[in-house]
Amino acid sequence: MSLKRGVRGVISALGLVALVACGDKDTVTDDSGDGPAVNPDAPTITSFAVTCEQHTTGDTYYFWQIAGQANDPQGAESLTTFADLEAYRMGGLIETFEDLVVIGEDGQIVGSIREDTSGLSCSAPSEFSFKLFVSDEEGNVTVGEVEGA
Repeated sequence: MSLKRGVRGVISALGLVALVACGDKDTVTDDSGDGPAVNPDAPTITSFAVTCEQHTTGDTYYFWQIAGQANDPQGAESLTTFADLEAYRMGGLIETFEDLVVIGEDGQIVGSIREDTSGLSCSAPSEFSFKLFVSDEEGNVTVGEVEGA
């Protein structure tokens, strides 16, 4: 079993539920100049949420929970295993977390960031917005955007 398949199997077994729907698609400009055209080969993000939670087992601390669901026209198994997450405050990029989020074979999106090590305070979660970059093995990318909760 490859590491990629092993990580995806573990994530698939977690069974986290996605919280907020967003259904974003990557867009590219068409040659006609009439506006953006949807890339039919790009993955889709059907749900995506970033919420601040308190961890109470053992040490007590706050963390940002990333959860959602993605798919791809070629099947969820063709999504890349890791996705990048960008954090914004008042419209300005404050942090990029590369390969932080894991995507299971079934398209389940899972990740977390500790408040005390990330600099993202949970005192006012709605001040933050997040962009998730999901890609497939063919290099197509979709960006999902949500406000922190």
